[in-house]
Amino acid sequence: MAGDRLPRKVMDAKRLASLLRGGPGGPLVIDSRSFVEYNSWHVLSSVNICCSKLVKRRLQQDKVTIAELIQPAARSQVEAAEPQDVVVYDQSTRDASVLAADSFLSLLLSKLDGCFDSVAILTGGFATFSSCFPGLCEGKPATLLPMSLSQPCLPVPSVGLTRILPHLYLGSQKDVLNKDLMTQNGISYVLNASNSCPKPDFICESRFLRIPINDNYCEKLLPWLDKSIEFIGEFKRRSCQMEFEEGMVEGRARGEELAALGKQASFSGSVEVIEVS
Repeated sequence: MAGDRLPRKVMDAKRLASLLRGGPGGPLVIDSRSFVEYNSWHVLSSVNICCSKLVKRRLQQDKVTIAELIQPAARSQVEAAEPQDVVVYDQSTRDASVLAADSFLSLLLSKLDGCFDSVAILTGGFATFSSCFPGLCEGKPATLLPMSLSQPCLPVPSVGLTRILPHLYLGSQKDVLNKDLMTQNGISYVLNASNSCPKPDFICESRFLRIPINDNYCEKLLPWLDKSIEFIGEFKRRSCQMEFEEGMVEGRARGEELAALGKQASFSGSVEVIEVS
């Protein structure tokens, strides 16, 4: 496999668009942004390796592999014997040479270099690609107004039920109360991160766990870690599907943290907790 390469390979938006339009056999496209950014809008058929403190720490310590982080649908491309080209993008990086050595993207690129023969970074990131080729993007683009953490949380458009792993979903109160949607996706367990979102009538008490936190970043998840992991382990043993239910703006982000813990719990080894300020 290839080692470190200088200068870093790059690919412009026009070239990637041409490859995507060429059909099957194109490059593996990796989105290195957060869960929320990816699920809102991303390059067609790209897979997400989310930019988070938790994932970065585990990559640095070799506690998780690239194959484990990539969605199952793309995992065969990681494990394939034949050469595989990879294109990585963040939100807006134009010059890979200015990336900080300790940045998440630099770390991800170095790990990918150890797995693939050709790894390139998309010039201008998703911002440039989506503005030039919106038809080659998928998701639900939405503009969210900035909000001070001292202000009350206001409702924002939901990005909808999001599949994070084969057995894990991230959703909202609207999603979890939709019996048809839950049944369609085979979801029978709910981990609720709120003080007020009601339990669905069609989910029994033993399959519903509430973490009673307020919709802000001041609440700590650590006291609920053991109980959450035990709950996650229960539905995994039963080979069921589970949804993390969150509240509004900050609720979505706290749901991300819980989802990240759930994702790490699906790997072998212990779960590492990183408090998010």
